[in-house]
Amino acid sequence: MVKVSGWIAACVITAATSTVALAQTTDRRPNIVLIVTDDQGYGDVGFGGNPVVRTPNLDALYDDSVRLTNFHVDPTCSPTRAALMTGQHSLRAGVWHTVMGRSLMPTEKDTLPERLGRAGYVSGIFGKWHLGDNYPFRPQDQGFDRAVIHGGGGVGQTPDHWGNTQFDDTYFVDGVPTRFDGYATHVWFDEAEDFIRTHRDRPFFVYIATNAPHQPWRAPPEAVQHYLDAGLPRQVAEFYGMVTDLDDQVGGLRRVLAETDLERDTILIFMTDNGSSLMARDAIFDGDYEGFMAQAANRPEWAGWSYNAGRRGFKNEVYEGGHRVPFLIRWPSGDLGGGRDVATLAAHFDLLPTLLDLVDAPLDGAEDLDGRSLEPDFRGEEATERTLVVTNQRTDIPSLDRPNVVMTDRWRLVVHGERGVRELYDIQADPAQTRDLAGSEHAVVQQLQTSLEAWWRDIGATGETRQRIIVGSAEENPSRLTAMDWMEAGSERDVPWFPGFQPPVAEPASTAWMGREAEFKPLPWYVTTAEAGTYRIRAYLHDAPAARAIGRAYAFLEIDGVVTRASLPGLSSWGEFSLPLSVGDHSIRAWFSDDEAGTSAVLPAFFLYADHLERTTDGAAR
Repeated sequence: MVKVSGWIAACVITAATSTVALAQTTDRRPNIVLIVTDDQGYGDVGFGGNPVVRTPNLDALYDDSVRLTNFHVDPTCSPTRAALMTGQHSLRAGVWHTVMGRSLMPTEKDTLPERLGRAGYVSGIFGKWHLGDNYPFRPQDQGFDRAVIHGGGGVGQTPDHWGNTQFDDTYFVDGVPTRFDGYATHVWFDEAEDFIRTHRDRPFFVYIATNAPHQPWRAPPEAVQHYLDAGLPRQVAEFYGMVTDLDDQVGGLRRVLAETDLERDTILIFMTDNGSSLMARDAIFDGDYEGFMAQAANRPEWAGWSYNAGRRGFKNEVYEGGHRVPFLIRWPSGDLGGGRDVATLAAHFDLLPTLLDLVDAPLDGAEDLDGRSLEPDFRGEEATERTLVVTNQRTDIPSLDRPNVVMTDRWRLVVHGERGVRELYDIQADPAQTRDLAGSEHAVVQQLQTSLEAWWRDIGATGETRQRIIVGSAEENPSRLTAMDWMEAGSERDVPWFPGFQPPVAEPASTAWMGREAEFKPLPWYVTTAEAGTYRIRAYLHDAPAARAIGRAYAFLEIDGVVTRASLPGLSSWGEFSLPLSVGDHSIRAWFSDDEAGTSAVLPAFFLYADHLERTTDGAAR
């Protein structure tokens, strides 16, 4: 039996689960391919009822799969990914935001690839990690044998390689910047398919975590044109173009699995990480697809159209559309069957125990998990009633006053504590969450509120520890720090997350920080020096590959409250400091200014390179 932790085990989940894997046609453990797309909601696929988007390969997979129709994740990226990797609620896993250093997954967590590695698997990640860009948080530090990823939460964000636009970019291959030709989604699938062919003779775990269709919305022109011809505005056409292009890659992956005779013995999963980022504006579509296609070009009021599968809410929200996502699983040789729905209330932290159960791998430390194996549910066993909580923290210090939803099979208690709002919805009778029953169902509200408070006592207090990037280590030297991991930010608005590279599709100025650098205050990075010695620290306004002049007279570096100043020649693109650092924890921040006091015309250093001079670039001692 898979055991779960704390309050959830005591009050929620009592269903027994089998540790015997389903029938297999070979003695080898099955392969696992997990596809997780980004910001794609339940309504952004054809099988979700969307009459406009074209996803024939995902629709075919839907027809062949077991479908979890009541599957939930966090309403934003990093928390969902931490829960997938650990089998724990995102707060217990130590990740509840996407910036401010709160996306760094603690290294003591026993991750899915680490567990599978002990069972003989080789693991590769391709695409988006978003749980830390520096040692010891990188995917290669957390159990993956191969990592081909972009930086941060999206291609072109501040931690990514400077200038990336999703076309002919530089990505990180096991930490090494490497140039690729082609569109980002194609790179992830091509690299995953090469990994599959290379490791076809041993069990593998392939994690394809696409950046698509996360902003910025950019897709190959041929994938976009159909939607432009239908009269959709360019941004919506780009979004759906990303989805359709991704769908093509899923079809190609399935062909590779078939050609290599691996399809039957591969567990293939498709899911998304949160609700759609394509927000509805004037959602007047009436369900007549042919009529829509014929009239869209002449209906300017349809310019903001988007489809959300009849659910309320989008990404960042605790209404159903923000966290209820598709989940498809197919395993031909595992007697899962296909083409059927399973209505079990389930969540992202169930994935780890489920996969380990299916492949008959050990589940050490099950008492620390919040999830349970869904293998009995796949086999049709009736599940015991459970209560789950989804939260949207997106803040520095977690709080029960942040938006939360308490879920049972029937009920959704939506709580916005900071506004003193509690709403109750019968999700079975009212899936669109239009009728608030909190005023009439007092007993249900009280019961679910009590469950929320018990959950918070068990999990909420785990979210205080700040993670620290390790510099000067054998594993990563120099260390490149970016402003996405600034600590002590008052809110995410204080963090410059996207520079705003324009080609090949212009982005709204509101999404970019280039041109607004002076609006940000320099905030600290929290680091731990692995070894004492002399460190060269270079501070950049724009990243090193940009080679752009700073335009200030002085650079300033503050370490643990002690400020050092350096003069900048007129065309300098960085300020350089060389100084000794002791082993241990440090707070570092840097900025540029036109006066010796460092107080006028201040520009933050958005990038910092810390190089332990007694080590070479490959980590060996000099």
